[in-house]
Amino acid sequence: MTELEKLAASTGDTSVSPVETLNEPDFSARPSRPLEIIIAVAALALSVLALVLSQSIYLRMGGGGLDPKWWPTVLSILAACLSAILVGMSLFGPVANRGDLEAGHRDGWVRMLIALALSALYVFAWWQVGYLIPTVVYLVALLWSFGLRSWKGLVAFPVVTTALIYGLFHYMLRVPL
Repeated sequence: MTELEKLAASTGDTSVSPVETLNEPDFSARPSRPLEIIIAVAALALSVLALVLSQSIYLRMGGGGLDPKWWPTVLSILAACLSAILVGMSLFGPVANRGDLEAGHRDGWVRMLIALALSALYVFAWWQVGYLIPTVVYLVALLWSFGLRSWKGLVAFPVVTTALIYGLFHYMLRVPL
């Protein structure tokens, strides 16, 4: 029987036998209720903090209508509501299956810490220098740390993103950055 005849005679079944799956290592993340609770409570705490901070925004002119407090307040209330739902689901719902996620590795933790450090430096540099230069440098460093090595991507994306955000806030919304 030739190879073509064997293929034509087969049923086309692509199921994997249990023996084959036992031989493969399992790299998937394990379900974790404490992790879900910690993340949900942290999200709720941060959104409540954002709500408190949005109420402390100083208004130079009289309030009313859509003032500078409005969007931060609406977004933080929405985030708090969604976080409260997440807390309820993590406390009373079934533990989420994380089989489609790969377990954490040292490389991922290092990248996360680098991203946090870059973000802190970016906030400080924006406060000291202004918006334009620190934003471009921050985006280049962040893209590099997450694996982008194309010079076109490292130049085009930060410059275009910074220009669009600057144009939106400076020219359309009249909010100086």
